[in-house]
Amino acid sequence: MKYASKPIKIFIQDFNLTNPAGADCFNATIDFIIEGINIKIKSEVHIVTSYPGKTGIVYLLSRDIRIDELPTMFEDGKETFEYIANKNLRIEGTHHKAGKYVVFISPENNVVTY
Repeated sequence: MKYASKPIKIFIQDFNLTNPAGADCFNATIDFIIEGINIKIKSEVHIVTSYPGKTGIVYLLSRDIRIDELPTMFEDGKETFEYIANKNLRIEGTHHKAGKYVVFISPENNVVTY
């Protein structure tokens, strides 16, 4: 996990989501906040922390998310990542269709699914 950004690294450690291969998958509740509207989705989340040249990439793997309407990939450095201790990972960015958004990723448990 030597490439992981600090917010991602602490989030993974606090929720015990560590996978030695550097790709952490887990089930989570995703809250999208767009223009004051909260869209809640259950999704498997895949975090890649050891990709050379990147400090963390987060993928949402739910088929309930239409990629033309909501983002499904977030990259530290392009979006703003913040860890809210023992609660969730907060990601803020702009999507070409949805506009400005905030996403909260809250693990359902600390079971790594991959």
